[in-house]
Amino acid sequence: MDLMLRSKDGDSVLMPTRSKVAAIVLMAASLALTGCTETEPGDKAKSSSHDAASPSSPSPSADLYAKAPGRIQVVHLLEALRTPQDGTYRTWMSDDATYWTQTFIYTPRSTSEPGWDKRDNEGTAVTYPGKLTPAEKDAFFKSLTRDNTIIASTLKVVRVEEQPVGTRQDYRFTFKLQTSGGDWLTGMAMGAQRDEAGNGKVTRLSYDTKQS
Repeated sequence: MDLMLRSKDGDSVLMPTRSKVAAIVLMAASLALTGCTETEPGDKAKSSSHDAASPSSPSPSADLYAKAPGRIQVVHLLEALRTPQDGTYRTWMSDDATYWTQTFIYTPRSTSEPGWDKRDNEGTAVTYPGKLTPAEKDAFFKSLTRDNTIIASTLKVVRVEEQPVGTRQDYRFTFKLQTSGGDWLTGMAMGAQRDEAGNGKVTRLSYDTKQS
């Protein structure tokens, strides 16, 4: 309720109550705050542009084992076997005649390749690189590289298999890789890891195939 007072001149003056005064003050404060926080059109555009430019979360790598030492060993071996005459492949494969008992499991393709007549039901054979003649070794290397058509850098680890405690192998995994003809091959690799840089001996490099 408003109060009616009289001025010195005798005129009546309507005075607001304390509650009305408080309400008017609150309304004025609210309007002032609204004016301060209102975003200009240009600012809205900048905000939208900033949100659009924010980078999205990186997608997971297609090959989680791209830098795994075991994969690097196999890739290095395949690359080195393209030019076996320089002997670089020996960093990842043992063929020293002194230690001829070192074995290597692979997949011979024909009777001209070592171990053809001793293949198992998976088509793989155990060979001794340190005992091979130069001709046999040449056929062996060509089999591993599929006549130098393997593109080593395309090797992708498909599945890593845990090795039982006490085995000589540090890693064992299945893989797929591509040839220069566009075909994809699958297989299995095993070996002993010496360090994180990919040094160590590969002891198996076999491709999935049916025994003929």
